Amino acid sequence: MGLRGSSAYHGPGWQPRQGTLVDDVRAGAHWRSYAVDADWAPLRAVALHSPSAERLDQAPPDVLQHLDRVDAAALEMEIDVLAAVYRGLGIEVHMIPPLRVSSLGRSLAGANAMYARDLFWMTPGGAVLSRMASVVRAGEEAQAFALLASIGVPVVRSVSGTGTFEGADALSLRPDLVAIGYGRRTNPQGLAQAAAIAEEQGRHVITVAVPDGVQHLLGVVQVLDEDLLAVRTELVRPEDVAALRNEGFDLLSVAESEEVRERLGFNFVVVGPRTVVMIAGSPGLEQLLTQHGVEVAASIAVPQLLRGAGGIACATAVLSRDRVGGEFR
Repeated sequence: MGLRGSSAYHGPGWQPRQGTLVDDVRAGAHWRSYAVDADWAPLRAVALHSPSAERLDQAPPDVLQHLDRVDAAALEMEIDVLAAVYRGLGIEVHMIPPLRVSSLGRSLAGANAMYARDLFWMTPGGAVLSRMASVVRAGEEAQAFALLASIGVPVVRSVSGTGTFEGADALSLRPDLVAIGYGRRTNPQGLAQAAAIAEEQGRHVITVAVPDGVQHLLGVVQVLDEDLLAVRTELVRPEDVAALRNEGFDLLSVAESEEVRERLGFNFVVVGPRTVVMIAGSPGLEQLLTQHGVEVAASIAVPQLLRGAGGIACATAVLSRDRVGGEFR
């Protein structure tokens, strides 16, 4: 048999690959079958991180984009409690590794890596790796990449060029519909790259302006169920509110109370349809949610996360939810 007759040179024994990366992920043969196609579906796997004291104490709080000094030991306890809550709900927990010392140099990276939701966005066919918008957080992407590689999650896109994109700016409203926020964290170039992946997978994309004084889209829109969104309607532009309603969603309007503005009550995690885990200390918001059929599965105190300018939704990188359905490419 000559070279051209061998499978190595595409002879009769050559077997061309069939299907798509989405198919590969769903099959779970080559990649871990983690995927997200709807941000209200039951949560199955998350990633968390607690930075070292070295990372948290390397500069004054404002330089690190924190509101106050964050105590590393106390923060680690908060993350442990959050992990225990998730495990108690049957959710798998992975820990994001620290940056390798050799890669740190003069970088401040790692001091905000506890806000793991920002580091990547999970799709039906793999993760879109963020490109962080601030100098302080530049390099944290490597921590997320190390985790994804170690657990077998494909990176379908790493935002590149002049693009900036943070995972908390993308929400899977339905299997066929994605909302991407744009503003200080996700710029037009980053938005275009994330949107291109969604569209390649056969999903429609709507864009929402992230209001001034809010970090991410997740800070003003939460997906409670297939037909219900929680929205801070006093902040979101009227045309964006109308666009969400036009997609067939009922909107639970959340007012700009002290609980929401100062105590980050809106920074909850949807762990299943109309089921959330909340930050403790938001009784008014909790009552509003329960009045609309939303169950609060747990509430926890996270003062150190709040000192760093984030909450439990910021701290929870979503790796996998139950698949709802839909035809993806």
